[in-house]
Amino acid sequence: MDDYAPPHAALRGLVEGQYHAGREVLARGETVVVPASLSMSLNLNCGEAPPGSSAAYAAGPGLLYRYGGEERGPTVVEWVGVRLTPLGAYRLIGGPLSRAGGRITDLSDLFGTPGRILAERCRATRDRQERFTLVDAFLLRRLAEGPEPNAETVRAWRLLSAATGLLRVAELAADAGWSVDHFGKVFRRQTGLPPKTAARLMRLRALLGCAARQPADWPRLAAEHGYSDQPHFNRDMREFTGMTPSVYFNRLRPCGCLSAPPRSEAAAAGGSDSFKTAVPIPS
Repeated sequence: MDDYAPPHAALRGLVEGQYHAGREVLARGETVVVPASLSMSLNLNCGEAPPGSSAAYAAGPGLLYRYGGEERGPTVVEWVGVRLTPLGAYRLIGGPLSRAGGRITDLSDLFGTPGRILAERCRATRDRQERFTLVDAFLLRRLAEGPEPNAETVRAWRLLSAATGLLRVAELAADAGWSVDHFGKVFRRQTGLPPKTAARLMRLRALLGCAARQPADWPRLAAEHGYSDQPHFNRDMREFTGMTPSVYFNRLRPCGCLSAPPRSEAAAAGGSDSFKTAVPIPS
């Protein structure tokens, strides 16, 4: 059974949704795909870490990655998960996100000794509510020390979100009064994503949200969400979810992750290209 808890009121808008604690058993060879997201995910393994995973790590914005018991099983995975909004991550991490976007970073590398201590304390208790309290206290301390993103980046993010990604970078740069090059550098430093990548993820997220509420007419939805053609949409699906549109909802789990197809299926659908941006799990 999974448990959830809201963050402290001071963290709302910085933490996306609720804190999440869960437990699952991965069979030998079972792999879970975590689609690329606009947010930064903090993951604290409170039991046995999946093969190739750190005990506590952050998955940066824009990263498609996998975890699972590829070489051994069963593996019992117990975790606390937190998603930080991009501008929230900038404040709570306390510095540029360009070094954390699109990659896996150990919490001790991201936060130093306090990150290591948080992971140790979460593993030392079996009480999920206490784990939520530890995470809350940790993030509140980070909030007190963190920098504010500048007003231009905040406005650009809001404009891009309101348009579900359908704004050109040149328009956002002009609104900020900056050159396109300067705007792109500042935006990436404070959100962890290049503006074009953020726009593509927003567009895809909006399309999948529509598809979940009605029978999916993929060509029509692709056109309505600004894709030039079906192959253009298919490329974004493979890059950000590792799945084709036809199998995405069949493999979607309640947590928002995806059950990876067997390797024979993946090979038939296009081989390793489906996971070209994934973090490999070492044997």
